[in-house]
Amino acid sequence: MATPPQPSSLSARLNTFVAKSRVGKRFKLVERKTTFTTEFRAGTTTFLTMAYILAVNGNILADSGGTCSVSDCIPLCSNPTISLSNCTASTYRIIKPDESCKFNPVNPGYAVGPPLILVGVLMMRAVAEIEWSDMRQAIPAFVTMIMMPLTYSIAYGLIGGISTYIILHLWDWGEAFLEKQGLVEGMKEDHLLNEETNGNDHVGKELELV
Repeated sequence: MATPPQPSSLSARLNTFVAKSRVGKRFKLVERKTTFTTEFRAGTTTFLTMAYILAVNGNILADSGGTCSVSDCIPLCSNPTISLSNCTASTYRIIKPDESCKFNPVNPGYAVGPPLILVGVLMMRAVAEIEWSDMRQAIPAFVTMIMMPLTYSIAYGLIGGISTYIILHLWDWGEAFLEKQGLVEGMKEDHLLNEETNGNDHVGKELELV
């Protein structure tokens, strides 16, 4: 009776298969010294954590922390019996560094600056992986980076970068779709034939001049 394969061998074969596939080459799993199962576990953990946070506090989807704090303070007037969590949130709001705080003795601005600089340094590491020679990747990346500080909004920067990326790739996507439907094969063949004919004519004229 054949013994079933061990989970380790199954995961190893799965990692090898994915690493050699288009997905593995696209995300450079081998170059980054990672595997499919590792990324799957990390992605699942991140998803479950985000789902838990959204289930516990839906106000995190608000535009800013100030909006969340104001909405947490409303029940203080409407229903005092559920105001314990709101008082806790307001207390944390006092010691949290933010532009809307009137009293901020614990974490002044100069204590928060160095960590933010380190976060910016870690974020800029991804810039080295951008193919700046490809304008269809360089322009959206530049638009994203320049719009964030100019608009004071990460969301607007992402919107600008994603919109620029879609606009620059729209022609290629449309051409690929038409080619998949078999509508542009004849046009491509005619274009290649015309280029070949023009090249032959150019070579013939050069020979005549010689």
